[in-house]
Amino acid sequence: MAAQKEFDGIETVLEESLKDRNYEEVRRILYGRAFPVLELSQKAKDLAVNGNFELKAYSVSAQAEQLRAPRRVRITAIQNSIVLATTAPVCQQRKALHEKISAMIEVAALAGANIVCLQEAWTMPFAFCTRERLPWTEFAESAEYGPTTQFLSQVGKLSQKEEKLSANKVYVEAHEDFVLFAVV
Repeated sequence: MAAQKEFDGIETVLEESLKDRNYEEVRRILYGRAFPVLELSQKAKDLAVNGNFELKAYSVSAQAEQLRAPRRVRITAIQNSIVLATTAPVCQQRKALHEKISAMIEVAALAGANIVCLQEAWTMPFAFCTRERLPWTEFAESAEYGPTTQFLSQVGKLSQKEEKLSANKVYVEAHEDFVLFAVV
């Protein structure tokens, strides 16, 4: 029996299953208007394929402002998955995730990104979806000086040399219910 193809997502199934106009209409109902696709360099595309992650780019226009000149801003949104088994030591899991994200940020820089957004708690497998305390609480780290902050600062500096991303100031704002964290 032939191996079953991996499910790429509902968008792929819809696009492959519906004819042109039907697909466009279903997509519009589900997601809103379509945005023009941006061309990406072959190097960025190749790195994404070799890194085994999806890379897409769209142009989203904004209404012109009266007091500021228009600027082109490229924002990268990264959603990642775990790399190692959750039974691996915590330091190895974090290191593997840092390496994976580093490759994604490199591609974002090649694609001209000015801003990179990472999902919350991206440096751990389950975040708050489990009843067990250990080893998951071991993933906690200082938002100002922890290994992930240091990692992102270094990646930002390397990408800045590519004249794309900049990461040189860590901004942390603590509130009663949440912590706002940004590397700018």
